[in-house]
Amino acid sequence: VVGDVTGHGLHAAVMMSQLRTALRAYAVDGSSPGRLLTRLHEFLHRLRLDLYATAVIARIHPDGDTLTWAAAGHPPPVLRDPDGRVHTLDDKPGAMLGIPLKQEIGDHTVALPPGSTLALYTDGLVERRAQGIDPGIQRLADALGGFGAAELDADLESSADRLLNPLLSDSEHDDDVCLLLCHVHGRPPRQP
Repeated sequence: VVGDVTGHGLHAAVMMSQLRTALRAYAVDGSSPGRLLTRLHEFLHRLRLDLYATAVIARIHPDGDTLTWAAAGHPPPVLRDPDGRVHTLDDKPGAMLGIPLKQEIGDHTVALPPGSTLALYTDGLVERRAQGIDPGIQRLADALGGFGAAELDADLESSADRLLNPLLSDSEHDDDVCLLLCHVHGRPPRQP
């Protein structure tokens, strides 16, 4: 899960804490990512605090080699296939959480074979005022696609640093930055 609350300061931090606590409470029943985001939307909408949030939730199903995700007003996940092709997972996201709109946020599922790498992030990583968000998402996708499979498999933390450095090298970013990488390692061979 990666999320972001509109605004800055103590009020926004308290709201993020409340959303995190609500999400943990809702998640114990095993609901899908879309259902969890729908419940968070209803929670925030009822509070009527003039604060809104974005979020993306991804659930990996290792036994079935699939990923289920849902997004609400949040930049889309970026997925690198084992062969290096990169996809932006932008299928029908929901609107921001808390806006005065009734919504049911849908789930999406995609194959996630061993060797895949998923990137979740906040807009502070990719959005620049002068350019918008799409060019930054493309820069992230290009950078992730430039890695070799062995690099991601060997040291994900160093790979994350290598992604962050060029994306944050300009002085235009002025928002919080979060990057979460998840790499699916290959399975060991079965023993006879």
